[in-house]
Amino acid sequence: MTKSDIKKYYRIIGYVNLVLSILYLIISRENELTERIFAVIAINVGYHMLYIFYAGIYNGTTRFRKKNNFNRNTGGMMLRIFAMFGMLASFFLIYVFISNAISLNEYYRLFTICIPFGLFLGSYSLWTDLKEE
Repeated sequence: MTKSDIKKYYRIIGYVNLVLSILYLIISRENELTERIFAVIAINVGYHMLYIFYAGIYNGTTRFRKKNNFNRNTGGMMLRIFAMFGMLASFFLIYVFISNAISLNEYYRLFTICIPFGLFLGSYSLWTDLKEE
């Protein structure tokens, strides 16, 4: 998957996330309106911030890693481990979200299912940046 594909999927899943959070605002009646509005904001901010955090790490560390070979090798290895951790954590979060929603019979929790996809896309973006290096 290329960087343009990642950005395309990020945009598509972002729209799905927006639609799901608006549906949560309309459908959910367990909480008051202000709590639902804050939940919608948290769902969207969580999705975008996880992607931006992981995707922006490469650009933030490039200047420091180019100073010498030790920084380049060790920093690259640490960033690869961090990217793999992000991808594995996203799968774990999807499992946790789905299993908690089913076991607790609180299916409205599935409206947050796009947040781990933001984590996966951001960490995969970091992974492709490191692979192209």
